[in-house]
Amino acid sequence: MAKKNESALDRLIKKLTNATPIEQESSVKLDHDFDGIQELNNPLPPWWTIGFIITVVISVFYIFYYTVQGNDTQYDEYQREMAKAKEQVDAYKKAHNIVDANTVKLLTDKASLDEGKAIYVKNCAACHLADGGGMVGPNLTDNAWLYGCDIKSVFNTVTKGTSKGMPPWKSLGADKVQKVASYVLSFKGTTPAKAKAAEGEPCN
Repeated sequence: MAKKNESALDRLIKKLTNATPIEQESSVKLDHDFDGIQELNNPLPPWWTIGFIITVVISVFYIFYYTVQGNDTQYDEYQREMAKAKEQVDAYKKAHNIVDANTVKLLTDKASLDEGKAIYVKNCAACHLADGGGMVGPNLTDNAWLYGCDIKSVFNTVTKGTSKGMPPWKSLGADKVQKVASYVLSFKGTTPAKAKAAEGEPCN
């Protein structure tokens, strides 16, 4: 029988926990203790039991839906959504002429190369020399390249930098990196005033 001075909250907690009252704990006390700590054999709280039964019921439907019927898992849905998002991003980049490592192209028009030259002289000539002959950085006029000689490789190298001391130039923006990378490739086959020894692998 509930005590008259018990609040509605107290009665609710009792129903949810089904804990044995303190004055009756001796009836559920186990025979062992450790360092004065005794254990009570209280029943599982009803909220926990109900929650466990609900998860078991849900698991049956889950197994049937994903295993028996073979519907998409969360991972499948994630992969599909990521593929759809990639298509949207690619379409946006194409529509707005946004350059990245996958869409970068070798520019050969005079205006682009002139702008690339201005960027190169300002940021790159200190290490590669104005004519590309190489000093701290490698020679850009020969056929030996450390990180690839196609436009995508050079674009990535300029953007990310290298482990041999070249800093990343991502801050220039992809459009300017494309132009300076195109200008760098225009050095190929030219004759610098002083050429540094070849480094890297031959590249066609």
